[in-house]
Amino acid sequence: MRAAPLYTASIEGALQALLDGAPRVALQASDRVVIVSDLHLGDGGARDDFRHNSSLVHEVLRDYYLENGFSLVLNGDIEELQRFRYDSIRESWAALLALFEAFRERTALYRILGNHDEALPAASEGAAGPFLSAVRFIVDGNTLFVFHGHQATIFFERFNAVSGFFLRHVANRLHIPNIPVMYESRKKYLTEHRVYAFSSSRKVVSIIGHTHRPLFESLSKIDTLRFRIEQLCRDHSFASPGAREVIEAAISSCRQELERLWDRDRQNGLRSSLYSEHLSIPCLFNSGCAIGKRGFTAVEIAGGQISLVHWFDRRRGERHMSEDGRPAERLDSTSYYRAVLKEDGLQYVFTRIRLLT
Repeated sequence: MRAAPLYTASIEGALQALLDGAPRVALQASDRVVIVSDLHLGDGGARDDFRHNSSLVHEVLRDYYLENGFSLVLNGDIEELQRFRYDSIRESWAALLALFEAFRERTALYRILGNHDEALPAASEGAAGPFLSAVRFIVDGNTLFVFHGHQATIFFERFNAVSGFFLRHVANRLHIPNIPVMYESRKKYLTEHRVYAFSSSRKVVSIIGHTHRPLFESLSKIDTLRFRIEQLCRDHSFASPGAREVIEAAISSCRQELERLWDRDRQNGLRSSLYSEHLSIPCLFNSGCAIGKRGFTAVEIAGGQISLVHWFDRRRGERHMSEDGRPAERLDSTSYYRAVLKEDGLQYVFTRIRLLT
């Protein structure tokens, strides 16, 4: 069912105001930025969704991103203030919060608020700001518009307090985690569709969180796997006998992963997430979340490239040790690895947006 015109117009107006009011930050080719979202820091107990990835996130931020001179963008829903009190969060994750401030001191820190932590300025009793609604990175005259994404759903603007009451008094008692409570299929696609439509019409790249679903160039992992299988089948026709064996193994691996995603959520798996009837405009990216069972995802901007990366603990499985034939990169002597899910040149992305819209 299509949204009413006034409803759609009000969302478009809210996003336009957000874009117009966002501070502008010029990025040079030498600058490095990592964008993470949706940590949902709790009280460190059994109901804290962040707890199982806490060591992974902390060590990766400290030993990889801070050590290599990345600025840090925290793109909303960092503290889970709808379920926990700030003092319990601060006590449980004091070291991580101090690490955030280390980015501010050594590189840069951009603190963007989401719907789960919008009360942070008041709850944190004057903690270091500024707290932002969005940031607008400028790359060679082009815009990377970074915001949490809940602004594309009027429900969160009008009824966020009601949502918080439900999470604190119902979801907490029933031990319901954040993922299925807030991001069921219809809301997820509707949010992405609205941000996609806004971004393509303004010829900007939007980088959001909120839905917990990693996206690269407006494509989900399911879409990427479909296109990858199709391309591998085309390559197979012209490959040498030796190369065909490698291609066949890659096709088999992609098919297994695609089937796994379909089995996990058959409705979402069979539903296309392309937002255009003809061509997909590469204007929407999503950093995913940091509370996934298999690690966390992030968006990196470095050296004129934009990348979607997956950090994981090898002890949880070997399946992610390579992506598109590229081996994962190990973090020092730890069991943590970084896999590049997809990457592209920013100029190429903006050229496609300009030519396809």
